[in-house]
Amino acid sequence: MAIRTSSIRYAFLPVVALFLFLFSSCTGKIGYGVINWSVSEYGLAAGDVVPVYIQSNIGQVYVVGLEKGPVKRAEIPLWQLSLYKSRAAARKAAEELAEFSHTYASVKLDGLPVRSDPENTSRQVYRLREGEKIKIVRKGKGQPVIAANAPLEGDWYEIMTDDGTLGWCFSYNLALFDERETDSALKPVTDAGPDQTLENLLSRSWYPEAWRAMLRANRVNLAKIDSRQGFFPGRASGIARIEGADGVVTFQYTGITRDDSGYYRFEGSSLTVQVRRSDLIMVQYTDSNGMPRSEFFAALDLTPEQIVQEETERRAGLLQSITLLSTRFVSGNYGVLQFLPDNRFLWSGYQLLVPSVIPSGSGADGSIQFDRFLGDTLPATYTGAFSLLFDQASAPLTFLYTLDDKGLRLEYVPESLVRDGVADSRSLTPTVLFFSPDTTGQGGF
Repeated sequence: MAIRTSSIRYAFLPVVALFLFLFSSCTGKIGYGVINWSVSEYGLAAGDVVPVYIQSNIGQVYVVGLEKGPVKRAEIPLWQLSLYKSRAAARKAAEELAEFSHTYASVKLDGLPVRSDPENTSRQVYRLREGEKIKIVRKGKGQPVIAANAPLEGDWYEIMTDDGTLGWCFSYNLALFDERETDSALKPVTDAGPDQTLENLLSRSWYPEAWRAMLRANRVNLAKIDSRQGFFPGRASGIARIEGADGVVTFQYTGITRDDSGYYRFEGSSLTVQVRRSDLIMVQYTDSNGMPRSEFFAALDLTPEQIVQEETERRAGLLQSITLLSTRFVSGNYGVLQFLPDNRFLWSGYQLLVPSVIPSGSGADGSIQFDRFLGDTLPATYTGAFSLLFDQASAPLTFLYTLDDKGLRLEYVPESLVRDGVADSRSLTPTVLFFSPDTTGQGGF
Protein backbone atom coordinates (compact mmCIF):
# COMPACT_ATOMS: atom_id res chain seq x y z
CA MET A 1 0.00 0.00 0.00
CA ALA A 2 1.37 3.38 -1.01
CA ILE A 3 0.93 6.27 1.38
CA ARG A 4 1.52 9.50 -0.49
CA THR A 5 1.31 13.12 0.58
CA SER A 6 0.44 15.79 -1.94
CA SER A 7 -1.19 19.17 -2.17
CA ILE A 8 -4.35 18.56 -4.18
CA ARG A 9 -7.04 20.83 -5.57
CA TYR A 10 -10.20 22.12 -3.86
CA ALA A 11 -12.24 20.45 -6.61
CA PHE A 12 -11.92 17.21 -4.70
CA LEU A 13 -14.51 17.76 -1.95
CA PRO A 14 -14.87 15.29 0.93
CA VAL A 15 -18.07 13.31 0.81
CA VAL A 16 -19.05 14.70 4.19
CA ALA A 17 -18.72 18.32 3.10
CA LEU A 18 -20.75 17.69 -0.06
CA PHE A 19 -23.50 15.97 1.90
CA LEU A 20 -23.67 18.79 4.42
CA PHE A 21 -24.02 21.30 1.60
CA LEU A 22 -26.93 19.44 0.02
CA PHE A 23 -28.64 18.75 3.33
CA SER A 24 -28.25 22.07 5.10
CA SER A 25 -29.09 24.14 2.02
CA CYS A 26 -32.67 22.96 2.51
CA THR A 27 -32.91 23.89 6.13
CA GLY A 28 -33.37 27.19 7.96
CA LYS A 29 -30.93 28.88 10.27
CA ILE A 30 -31.01 28.16 13.98
CA GLY A 31 -29.09 31.34 14.72
CA TYR A 32 -25.79 33.10 14.21
CA GLY A 33 -22.43 32.19 15.70
CA VAL A 34 -19.36 34.12 16.77
CA ILE A 35 -16.12 32.28 16.02
CA ASN A 36 -14.18 31.86 19.28
CA TRP A 37 -10.96 30.52 17.74
CA SER A 38 -9.75 31.13 14.18
CA VAL A 39 -10.48 28.29 11.73
CA SER A 40 -7.72 28.64 9.15
CA GLU A 41 -8.96 25.96 6.78
CA TYR A 42 -12.14 27.98 6.16
CA GLY A 43 -10.60 31.45 6.34
CA LEU A 44 -12.50 32.31 9.53
CA ALA A 45 -10.97 34.51 12.22
CA ALA A 46 -12.03 34.81 15.84
CA GLY A 47 -14.84 37.34 16.05
CA ASP A 48 -16.32 36.55 12.64
CA VAL A 49 -20.09 36.12 12.57
CA VAL A 50 -21.51 33.21 10.55
CA PRO A 51 -24.99 31.75 10.02
CA VAL A 52 -25.60 28.46 11.85
CA TYR A 53 -27.85 25.80 10.31
CA ILE A 54 -27.44 22.68 12.44
CA GLN A 55 -26.31 21.82 15.96
CA SER A 56 -25.23 18.19 16.40
CA ASN A 57 -24.74 17.20 20.02
CA ILE A 58 -23.80 13.70 18.88
CA GLY A 59 -21.05 14.91 16.58
CA GLN A 60 -20.28 17.86 18.87
CA VAL A 61 -20.32 20.27 15.90
CA TYR A 62 -22.23 23.15 14.36
CA VAL A 63 -22.87 23.33 10.62
CA VAL A 64 -22.22 26.91 9.49
CA GLY A 65 -22.40 28.81 6.23
CA LEU A 66 -19.31 30.14 4.45
CA GLU A 67 -19.14 33.13 2.13
CA LYS A 68 -15.79 32.39 0.50
CA GLY A 69 -14.31 29.34 -1.17
CA PRO A 70 -15.92 26.40 -2.96
CA VAL A 71 -17.21 24.87 0.28
CA LYS A 72 -20.49 26.55 1.31
CA ARG A 73 -21.10 24.61 4.51
CA ALA A 74 -18.61 23.53 7.16
CA GLU A 75 -18.54 21.73 10.50
CA ILE A 76 -17.21 23.72 13.45
CA PRO A 77 -16.67 22.07 16.88
CA LEU A 78 -19.19 23.31 19.46
CA TRP A 79 -16.50 24.88 21.64
CA GLN A 80 -15.14 26.90 18.73
CA LEU A 81 -18.32 28.92 18.27
CA SER A 82 -20.79 30.80 20.50
CA LEU A 83 -24.39 30.60 19.26
CA TYR A 84 -26.87 33.50 19.37
CA LYS A 85 -30.51 33.71 18.25
CA SER A 86 -30.04 36.74 16.01
CA ARG A 87 -27.36 38.34 13.86
CA ALA A 88 -27.63 41.51 15.93
CA ALA A 89 -26.95 39.65 19.18
CA ALA A 90 -23.98 37.87 17.62
CA ARG A 91 -22.51 41.11 16.29
CA LYS A 92 -22.94 42.78 19.67
CA ALA A 93 -21.10 39.91 21.37
CA ALA A 94 -18.33 40.07 18.77
CA GLU A 95 -17.95 43.82 19.31
CA GLU A 96 -17.59 43.36 23.07
CA LEU A 97 -14.65 40.99 22.51
CA ALA A 98 -13.20 42.81 19.50
CA GLU A 99 -10.19 44.23 21.37
CA PHE A 100 -8.62 40.77 21.68
CA SER A 101 -10.26 38.99 18.73
CA HIS A 102 -6.88 38.38 17.04
CA THR A 103 -4.82 37.99 20.23
CA TYR A 104 -3.34 34.64 21.16
CA ALA A 105 -0.51 33.63 23.47
CA SER A 106 2.20 31.02 23.71
CA VAL A 107 2.81 29.43 27.12
CA LYS A 108 6.34 29.82 28.50
CA LEU A 109 6.05 27.62 31.60
CA ASP A 110 5.03 23.96 31.69
CA GLY A 111 2.20 23.33 34.15
CA LEU A 112 1.06 26.95 34.25
CA PRO A 113 -2.32 26.91 36.04
CA VAL A 114 -5.58 28.26 34.64
CA ARG A 115 -7.92 29.35 37.43
CA SER A 116 -11.66 29.84 37.85
CA ASP A 117 -11.24 33.48 38.92
CA PRO A 118 -8.51 36.12 38.44
CA GLU A 119 -6.74 35.41 41.70
CA ASN A 120 -3.90 33.03 42.50
CA THR A 121 -5.81 31.21 45.25
CA SER A 122 -8.92 30.35 43.21
CA ARG A 123 -9.73 26.86 42.00
CA GLN A 124 -7.51 25.44 39.27
CA VAL A 125 -9.44 24.33 36.16
CA TYR A 126 -6.60 23.44 33.77
CA ARG A 127 -2.81 23.14 33.54
CA LEU A 128 -1.09 24.48 30.44
CA ARG A 129 1.86 22.92 28.64
CA GLU A 130 4.99 24.79 27.62
CA GLY A 131 4.58 25.99 24.05
CA GLU A 132 0.81 25.52 24.07
CA LYS A 133 -1.16 28.07 22.06
CA ILE A 134 -4.14 29.68 23.81
CA LYS A 135 -6.70 32.33 22.87
CA ILE A 136 -6.89 35.60 24.80
CA VAL A 137 -10.55 36.45 25.40
CA ARG A 138 -10.37 39.60 27.50
CA LYS A 139 -8.39 41.39 30.20
CA GLY A 140 -9.73 41.32 33.73
CA LYS A 141 -9.08 42.91 37.09
CA GLY A 142 -7.78 40.57 39.74
CA GLN A 143 -5.48 40.20 42.69
CA PRO A 144 -1.76 40.76 41.99
CA VAL A 145 0.51 37.72 41.91
CA ILE A 146 3.27 37.93 44.52
CA ALA A 147 6.72 36.33 44.18
CA ALA A 148 9.66 36.99 46.51
CA ASN A 149 7.51 39.53 48.42
CA ALA A 150 6.99 41.62 45.28
CA PRO A 151 4.20 41.68 42.70
CA LEU A 152 4.98 40.12 39.31
CA GLU A 153 4.61 42.16 36.16
CA GLY A 154 1.58 41.25 34.12
CA ASP A 155 -2.20 41.17 33.95
CA TRP A 156 -4.98 38.67 34.42
CA TYR A 157 -6.57 37.48 31.17
CA GLU A 158 -9.51 35.23 30.53
CA ILE A 159 -8.18 32.60 28.14
CA MET A 160 -9.50 29.71 26.07
CA THR A 161 -7.59 26.49 25.36
CA ASP A 162 -7.93 24.64 22.07
CA ASP A 163 -10.50 22.25 23.55
CA GLY A 164 -12.77 25.09 24.69
CA THR A 165 -11.75 25.28 28.36
CA LEU A 166 -12.20 28.79 29.75
CA GLY A 167 -10.41 30.26 32.75
CA TRP A 168 -8.09 32.97 34.01
CA CYS A 169 -4.31 33.07 33.62
CA PHE A 170 -1.71 35.62 34.73
CA SER A 171 0.34 36.89 31.80
CA TYR A 172 3.80 36.82 33.40
CA ASN A 173 4.52 33.46 31.74
CA LEU A 174 2.62 34.16 28.52
CA ALA A 175 3.94 35.54 25.24
CA LEU A 176 1.05 37.42 23.64
CA PHE A 177 0.93 37.85 19.85
CA ASP A 178 -1.43 39.00 17.10
CA GLU A 179 -2.24 36.14 14.73
CA ARG A 180 -2.31 38.56 11.76
CA GLU A 181 1.39 39.27 12.28
CA THR A 182 2.49 35.64 12.03
CA ASP A 183 3.27 33.93 8.75
CA SER A 184 1.05 30.98 9.58
CA ALA A 185 -2.09 32.95 10.42
CA LEU A 186 -5.05 31.82 8.31
CA LYS A 187 -2.77 30.20 5.70
CA PRO A 188 -2.66 26.52 4.76
CA VAL A 189 0.45 24.59 5.66
CA THR A 190 2.61 23.64 2.69
CA ASP A 191 4.82 20.59 2.44
CA ALA A 192 8.51 20.87 3.12
CA GLY A 193 9.95 17.40 2.73
CA PRO A 194 8.52 14.39 4.58
CA ASP A 195 5.11 14.98 6.13
CA GLN A 196 5.81 14.74 9.85
CA THR A 197 2.16 15.47 10.65
CA LEU A 198 1.07 12.40 8.70
CA GLU A 199 3.80 10.35 10.32
CA ASN A 200 2.54 11.44 13.74
CA LEU A 201 -1.04 10.57 12.75
CA LEU A 202 -0.11 7.06 11.65
CA SER A 203 2.30 6.20 14.44
CA ARG A 204 0.29 7.17 17.52
CA SER A 205 -2.58 5.53 19.38
CA TRP A 206 -5.76 7.62 19.33
CA TYR A 207 -8.44 7.33 22.00
CA PRO A 208 -11.83 9.08 22.47
CA GLU A 209 -11.25 12.74 23.27
CA ALA A 210 -13.75 12.44 26.11
CA TRP A 211 -11.18 10.34 27.97
CA ARG A 212 -8.77 13.26 28.07
CA ALA A 213 -11.53 15.53 29.32
CA MET A 214 -12.15 13.03 32.14
CA LEU A 215 -8.44 12.90 32.99
CA ARG A 216 -8.12 16.67 33.07
CA ALA A 217 -11.15 17.01 35.30
CA ASN A 218 -9.99 14.12 37.54
CA ARG A 219 -13.35 12.41 36.93
CA VAL A 220 -12.49 9.09 35.33
CA ASN A 221 -15.52 6.92 34.62
CA LEU A 222 -14.04 3.42 34.58
CA ALA A 223 -17.11 2.06 32.79
CA LYS A 224 -16.17 4.15 29.74
CA ILE A 225 -12.50 3.13 29.53
CA ASP A 226 -12.02 0.23 27.11
CA SER A 227 -8.65 -0.44 25.47
CA ARG A 228 -10.43 -1.65 22.32
CA GLN A 229 -11.96 1.77 21.68
CA GLY A 230 -10.27 4.41 19.56
CA PHE A 231 -9.18 5.32 16.05
CA PHE A 232 -6.69 2.96 14.44
CA PRO A 233 -5.21 4.21 11.12
CA GLY A 234 -4.20 0.73 9.89
CA ARG A 235 -0.82 1.72 8.59
CA ALA A 236 0.29 -1.83 7.80
CA SER A 237 -3.06 -3.31 6.75
CA GLY A 238 -4.57 -0.44 4.75
CA ILE A 239 -7.75 -0.77 6.80
CA ALA A 240 -8.55 2.06 9.22
CA ARG A 241 -10.88 1.31 12.09
CA ILE A 242 -13.06 3.31 14.49
CA GLU A 243 -14.19 1.30 17.47
CA GLY A 244 -16.58 2.68 20.06
CA ALA A 245 -19.25 1.64 22.50
CA ASP A 246 -21.72 1.24 19.61
CA GLY A 247 -19.54 -1.05 17.51
CA VAL A 248 -16.81 -1.00 14.86
CA VAL A 249 -16.60 0.88 11.55
CA THR A 250 -13.84 -0.05 9.08
CA PHE A 251 -12.44 1.79 6.04
CA GLN A 252 -10.32 0.04 3.43
CA TYR A 253 -8.15 2.53 1.59
CA THR A 254 -5.48 2.57 -1.11
CA GLY A 255 -3.52 5.64 -0.07
CA ILE A 256 -3.58 8.89 1.89
CA THR A 257 -3.51 12.36 0.36
CA ARG A 258 -3.63 15.81 1.92
CA ASP A 259 -5.56 18.69 0.40
CA ASP A 260 -4.78 22.39 0.60
CA SER A 261 -6.99 22.83 3.66
CA GLY A 262 -4.96 20.28 5.61
CA TYR A 263 -7.41 17.35 5.57
CA TYR A 264 -6.02 13.85 5.07
CA ARG A 265 -8.22 11.76 2.80
CA PHE A 266 -8.05 7.99 3.02
CA GLU A 267 -8.48 7.20 -0.69
CA GLY A 268 -11.18 4.71 -1.63
CA SER A 269 -13.27 5.47 1.45
CA SER A 270 -15.34 8.28 2.96
CA LEU A 271 -12.80 8.74 5.75
CA THR A 272 -11.01 12.06 6.23
CA VAL A 273 -8.88 13.20 9.17
CA GLN A 274 -8.00 16.71 10.25
CA VAL A 275 -5.04 17.07 12.62
CA ARG A 276 -6.04 19.85 14.99
CA ARG A 277 -2.75 19.63 16.83
CA SER A 278 -0.14 16.95 17.50
CA ASP A 279 -2.33 15.20 20.08
CA LEU A 280 -5.87 15.93 18.77
CA ILE A 281 -7.57 14.84 15.54
CA MET A 282 -11.06 15.13 14.06
CA VAL A 283 -12.24 12.09 12.08
CA GLN A 284 -15.08 12.49 9.57
CA TYR A 285 -16.89 9.84 7.55
CA THR A 286 -20.28 8.83 6.16
CA ASP A 287 -22.05 6.08 8.08
CA SER A 288 -24.08 3.18 6.69
CA ASN A 289 -27.21 5.34 6.61
CA GLY A 290 -25.51 8.00 4.50
CA MET A 291 -25.27 10.43 7.40
CA PRO A 292 -22.11 12.47 8.08
CA ARG A 293 -20.30 11.70 11.32
CA SER A 294 -17.54 13.56 13.16
CA GLU A 295 -15.58 12.26 16.12
CA PHE A 296 -12.61 13.59 18.07
CA PHE A 297 -9.71 11.46 19.25
CA ALA A 298 -6.69 12.33 21.38
CA ALA A 299 -3.24 10.91 21.95
CA LEU A 300 -2.82 10.42 25.69
CA ASP A 301 0.18 10.24 27.98
CA LEU A 302 -1.27 7.09 29.59
CA THR A 303 -2.47 3.81 28.11
CA PRO A 304 -6.02 2.67 28.90
CA GLU A 305 -4.56 0.06 31.24
CA GLN A 306 -2.60 2.73 33.11
CA ILE A 307 -5.69 4.96 33.35
CA VAL A 308 -7.67 2.10 34.89
CA GLN A 309 -4.86 1.20 37.28
CA GLU A 310 -4.31 4.77 38.50
CA GLU A 311 -8.03 5.41 38.97
CA THR A 312 -8.48 2.10 40.80
CA GLU A 313 -5.61 2.99 43.12
CA ARG A 314 -7.04 6.48 43.66
CA ARG A 315 -10.40 5.06 44.70
CA ALA A 316 -8.78 2.52 46.99
CA GLY A 317 -6.85 5.35 48.63
CA LEU A 318 -10.07 7.27 49.31
CA LEU A 319 -11.63 4.28 51.04
CA GLN A 320 -8.46 3.71 53.02
CA SER A 321 -8.50 7.32 54.24
CA ILE A 322 -11.88 6.57 55.84
CA THR A 323 -10.97 3.21 57.31
CA LEU A 324 -7.74 4.56 58.78
CA LEU A 325 -9.94 6.68 61.02
CA SER A 326 -12.25 3.74 61.73
CA THR A 327 -14.03 0.87 60.02
CA ARG A 328 -17.09 1.31 62.24
CA PHE A 329 -19.07 4.56 62.53
CA VAL A 330 -22.06 5.10 64.80
CA SER A 331 -24.94 7.56 64.83
CA GLY A 332 -27.64 8.01 67.44
CA ASN A 333 -30.26 8.51 64.72
CA TYR A 334 -29.01 6.58 61.71
CA GLY A 335 -27.50 3.40 63.07
CA VAL A 336 -24.11 1.79 62.57
CA LEU A 337 -22.18 1.95 59.29
CA GLN A 338 -19.30 -0.49 58.90
CA PHE A 339 -16.74 -0.62 56.09
CA LEU A 340 -15.62 -4.16 55.27
CA PRO A 341 -12.90 -5.62 53.01
CA ASP A 342 -13.41 -5.90 49.22
CA ASN A 343 -15.38 -2.63 48.99
CA ARG A 344 -18.26 -3.96 51.08
CA PHE A 345 -20.32 -2.24 53.75
CA LEU A 346 -22.80 -3.21 56.47
CA TRP A 347 -25.40 -0.64 57.59
CA SER A 348 -27.87 -1.41 60.38
CA GLY A 349 -30.35 0.77 62.26
CA TYR A 350 -31.15 3.16 59.41
CA GLN A 351 -34.95 2.96 59.78
CA LEU A 352 -35.37 6.75 59.96
CA LEU A 353 -34.10 6.95 56.35
CA VAL A 354 -36.74 4.56 54.97
CA PRO A 355 -38.17 5.17 52.44
CA SER A 356 -37.12 8.84 51.91
CA VAL A 357 -33.49 7.89 51.25
CA ILE A 358 -33.10 4.12 51.46
CA PRO A 359 -35.82 2.03 49.74
CA SER A 360 -37.74 -0.50 51.81
CA GLY A 361 -36.33 -4.01 51.67
CA SER A 362 -32.80 -2.93 50.74
CA GLY A 363 -31.21 -5.13 53.39
CA ALA A 364 -28.07 -4.31 55.34
CA ASP A 365 -25.23 -5.40 53.06
CA GLY A 366 -23.88 -3.84 49.91
CA SER A 367 -20.93 -2.47 48.00
CA ILE A 368 -19.30 0.95 48.10
CA GLN A 369 -17.78 2.56 45.02
CA PHE A 370 -15.95 5.86 44.74
CA ASP A 371 -17.45 6.40 41.31
CA ARG A 372 -19.06 9.73 42.11
CA PHE A 373 -17.42 13.13 41.75
CA LEU A 374 -17.95 16.62 43.13
CA GLY A 375 -19.44 19.19 40.76
CA ASP A 376 -17.62 22.47 40.18
CA THR A 377 -20.30 24.49 41.98
CA LEU A 378 -20.16 22.49 45.21
CA PRO A 379 -18.23 23.99 48.15
CA ALA A 380 -14.67 22.82 48.66
CA THR A 381 -15.59 21.78 52.20
CA TYR A 382 -16.63 18.34 50.96
CA THR A 383 -13.97 15.65 50.94
CA GLY A 384 -15.56 13.69 48.09
CA ALA A 385 -18.48 11.55 47.02
CA PHE A 386 -19.30 7.86 46.70
CA SER A 387 -22.18 5.50 45.95
CA LEU A 388 -23.68 2.74 48.09
CA LEU A 389 -25.48 -0.13 46.38
CA PHE A 390 -27.47 -2.34 48.73
CA ASP A 391 -27.59 -5.97 47.62
CA GLN A 392 -31.38 -5.96 47.67
CA ALA A 393 -31.78 -2.57 45.96
CA SER A 394 -32.03 -1.85 42.25
CA ALA A 395 -30.03 1.39 42.10
CA PRO A 396 -27.09 2.95 43.97
CA LEU A 397 -27.43 5.86 46.37
CA THR A 398 -25.11 8.86 46.08
CA PHE A 399 -23.60 10.56 49.11
CA LEU A 400 -21.33 13.56 49.49
CA TYR A 401 -19.00 13.08 52.42
CA THR A 402 -16.79 15.12 54.70
CA LEU A 403 -14.14 13.35 56.75
CA ASP A 404 -12.25 14.80 59.68
CA ASP A 405 -11.00 13.63 63.06
CA LYS A 406 -14.49 14.16 64.53
CA GLY A 407 -16.11 11.65 62.22
CA LEU A 408 -17.86 11.09 58.91
CA ARG A 409 -20.58 13.42 57.67
CA LEU A 410 -22.78 12.15 54.81
CA GLU A 411 -25.21 14.11 52.67
CA TYR A 412 -27.65 12.30 50.41
CA VAL A 413 -27.91 13.48 46.79
CA PRO A 414 -30.93 12.36 44.69
CA GLU A 415 -30.00 10.71 41.39
CA SER A 416 -31.79 13.52 39.55
CA LEU A 417 -28.91 15.78 40.63
CA VAL A 418 -26.20 13.36 39.43
CA ARG A 419 -25.09 13.42 35.79
CA ASP A 420 -22.43 11.04 34.45
CA GLY A 421 -21.34 10.36 38.00
CA VAL A 422 -20.97 14.07 38.88
CA ALA A 423 -23.04 15.49 41.74
CA ASP A 424 -23.80 18.92 40.30
CA SER A 425 -25.67 20.41 43.24
CA ARG A 426 -27.14 19.80 46.67
CA SER A 427 -30.73 18.96 47.37
CA LEU A 428 -32.93 21.93 48.31
CA THR A 429 -33.73 20.08 51.55
CA PRO A 430 -30.54 18.09 52.17
CA THR A 431 -30.50 15.02 54.39
CA VAL A 432 -27.29 15.20 56.43
CA LEU A 433 -26.06 12.29 58.56
CA PHE A 434 -23.24 12.44 61.08
CA PHE A 435 -21.38 9.35 62.30
CA SER A 436 -18.75 9.25 65.03
CA PRO A 437 -15.83 6.85 64.71
CA ASP A 438 -15.93 3.82 66.98
CA THR A 439 -12.24 3.37 67.73
CA THR A 440 -12.58 0.91 70.63
CA GLY A 441 -10.36 -1.99 69.78
CA GLN A 442 -10.35 -1.61 66.01
CA GLY A 443 -8.85 0.49 63.25
CA GLY A 444 -8.31 -0.16 59.56
CA PHE A 445 -8.90 -3.40 57.74
